[in-house]
Amino acid sequence: MFNFIKEVMSPTTRSKSAKSELTESIQMTKEVDESVKESSCSVIQPSTVTVPTPLNPIKGYKITDNERSRKFGVGAHSLEMLKTKAKLKFPIKDLHVYLAADGYEVTDEDYFSTLESQTLFIVAGPDAIITTDSDFEFEQLRQRSPLLKVADIIYDFMEKQPEKFSKLIADYERKKLPQKYDQNKTILSLKSEHTEWFLGQEEKCHTKEEALQRRAQDRVRCYYYKTKDELTRNRLYQQNQKARQVIDSVLEKFRYLLIGCDYFSMIFNRKCEHKHDIIKNKLQDEKDDETDARAVVPNKKLKQVIKEYTARHEILDQWSVSLCTDLGDFYCQGSYSDNSNNCSLQHTINPYASRENLILFQVWNLDHQIELSRTILPALIENVRELISVPKRMCSLHKAPVVDVSVLEYFLEIFSLKNLKLVHIVCHEKSQRQNKSNGRLLCKQCHEYKIVEELMQVEYSNNPEEW
Repeated sequence: MFNFIKEVMSPTTRSKSAKSELTESIQMTKEVDESVKESSCSVIQPSTVTVPTPLNPIKGYKITDNERSRKFGVGAHSLEMLKTKAKLKFPIKDLHVYLAADGYEVTDEDYFSTLESQTLFIVAGPDAIITTDSDFEFEQLRQRSPLLKVADIIYDFMEKQPEKFSKLIADYERKKLPQKYDQNKTILSLKSEHTEWFLGQEEKCHTKEEALQRRAQDRVRCYYYKTKDELTRNRLYQQNQKARQVIDSVLEKFRYLLIGCDYFSMIFNRKCEHKHDIIKNKLQDEKDDETDARAVVPNKKLKQVIKEYTARHEILDQWSVSLCTDLGDFYCQGSYSDNSNNCSLQHTINPYASRENLILFQVWNLDHQIELSRTILPALIENVRELISVPKRMCSLHKAPVVDVSVLEYFLEIFSLKNLKLVHIVCHEKSQRQNKSNGRLLCKQCHEYKIVEELMQVEYSNNPEEW
């Protein structure tokens, strides 16, 4: 038995097969391990591809609601992530994302990826009327300015009861007619000299001229916001990308020109040496020796470059004039139907004389002879429609393909004294007028197209705060 066991367990009889089996076993183990590794890699690799990872780096953005009640900073690599985080801050059921700069709704991931970090978005419902940054800032200005609040009340009363309002104004002025204002106070300019005149004014204004310049700028800015609002809410703008690009370009050129002329701040500035023809006709023998008052300029370098350019081409000089005398007297230019610059009722006012006159001056209107909403903007929209829908349309002057609308002509009709007429509220006619806009389509050979395109090549700062 012992020998049998010895024989069976003897290395001489089992060594070869055991070694072979052990070697084979080790080899099989290695192969299995390698197979498992390969198998593991083949399983893990696809899973890493299918796990959603950001295609774009996470960037910081800002979100707020339409009322600007709260503002948050969020990081997101996609529009979907931004919406998800926005819902946590603003529990809006059907949340949409809009650009605060212009109210444009962002719906495309590719477009979202092109936006800069720190872009401000407004989150609101699908039917919300978006308040853009410029509209919001202007509304804040209205809320802070007592005079603008008074103007709102007056305009509201004027719209509801125009005849009664006109009678009240006429009766008041008839009673005030025999009274002469204090000329000694009228000629004063500094805040420290005539403190009661500045009650309710912005603290930044240190002279009467600066305050009246701001009044002029505010009125012109109103026309810009009204123009922008009506153009961007038009169905053509909202539904046609090409039309949107053309209109956005027109608005940008408008803004560029407005900055260059300081939003026509000089029209209410009595120290502006260039006077309107109505003043020259009233005071033919008076010489203008005063210098320009200091103005708050959004971008001094830009304004200077544009002023030099426009002076060479005489683009805006004719309309960059003051509507008042050196003392500050304004004269009504008469109603639209008069077709002249003479008011039969001889309305006049001097807002530099007293705070009371300054408030009353709010109801003196800059009247569009060619109407803005009824005529100019519909004509502009129609020209944009034709520009994008009839690509083979030829210029009426040069018989060459049209490439743009007449930006400068529309600019002058909307913002300048070429079409604006200062009138007393009694002389402001609300009836519809038959005159038409002079805006048209331009080709590259048109002089107006050339000077606007050259003007747009002026180098300017990309910092929006300077605008």
